[in-house]
Amino acid sequence: MPDAITVLQVIPRMRAGGAELGCLQIAEALVKTGNRAIVVSEGGQLVESLKAVGAEHIVLPVASKSPLTLMRNASSLADMIRREGVSIIHARSRAPAWSALIAARRTGIPFVTTYHSEYSENNKIKNLYNSVMARSDTVIAVSDYMAHLIRTRYRTPEDRIAVIHRAFDDKVFDPALLTTERIEAVRHQLDADGSRPVLLLAGRITPRKAQHHLVDALGILKARGAPDVVCVLAGEVEKPEFKTELEAQANRLGVAHQLRFPGHVKDMPAAYAVTDISLNISEQEGLPRVAIEAQAMGVPMIVSDTGPGREVALTQPDVTAAEASGLRVPYADPQAVADAIKTMLSWSETERKTCGARGAAHVRGRFTLENLKSKTLAVYDRVLARRKNGTG
Repeated sequence: MPDAITVLQVIPRMRAGGAELGCLQIAEALVKTGNRAIVVSEGGQLVESLKAVGAEHIVLPVASKSPLTLMRNASSLADMIRREGVSIIHARSRAPAWSALIAARRTGIPFVTTYHSEYSENNKIKNLYNSVMARSDTVIAVSDYMAHLIRTRYRTPEDRIAVIHRAFDDKVFDPALLTTERIEAVRHQLDADGSRPVLLLAGRITPRKAQHHLVDALGILKARGAPDVVCVLAGEVEKPEFKTELEAQANRLGVAHQLRFPGHVKDMPAAYAVTDISLNISEQEGLPRVAIEAQAMGVPMIVSDTGPGREVALTQPDVTAAEASGLRVPYADPQAVADAIKTMLSWSETERKTCGARGAAHVRGRFTLENLKSKTLAVYDRVLARRKNGTG
């Protein structure tokens, strides 16, 4: 970027999550390269991190899906674009993307989106609502699978799609940086003293993350007479009623004593370090960042057979057993999840470590933060150049 630019990113909230972390990472990259980063959201725990890297944060009710609020937000964003000299507006979710699209058209600046997740589409209205994510100058797909979905659903031209995988920070997720104090602290937080194997499913407590399928799998294992494990469901409670349902389900199956709900775990590298098996068995994911981070810390994975699951972890039959970094199971199949857990727990410690090491090598070669940052900044360069040349 020869000239400094101002990029306005719009996201519903700055809480812990893949989209939010990507927003923070790009804000930091912009500031470090001499540019200006502004983020608009309703707030959240990552706002202070934004400010710490030199980005600016402005509060607007951009999580709202109310048509009236969307239009008001569009006007506020357009005013902001003019007032702050914004060069590009980058939306990371559907509701704020509609406001951003309107603001971009009113002000004539480029509009970029990141397509983070496989949104459900069961009618024409939902398809129209989702389509805003593909109405940008360039749509960033967080995985090859998501790029295929965008082409298929919206017939988006290839030159308007950029595949930029989610990434992990190798300066944070580094086993060499762990200390005894950090390990002991996270064991205390997770109530996992090391006497039993630890299963970890990291992600917001919400049905789309499929925690209920894991609880069912624990019930199946118990019915078989399998030894107890510690099952950590780490993440913010997005739907309190769903957490209540999970607890009732676990009670019915007799596995409630195995569950842990620690909420947001700040020291995730240490959490992975005390984990024997990490799971990502959800359905609608763009690219599961937690699966990348777990593998970076050398933890074997159980992933669902959705496109992103196959992409983020090395699993059979795409690779041989000797090359795999985990096991693949059909989505919504607790029996298969139980079988996979049983299989992994039957492995020796050396076998699990060897599998985890393959995962670490895989993600450290492909899902790097440097790639994420450099490719995103390159997208900004291209959309600005296209507008300048009259081809955008």
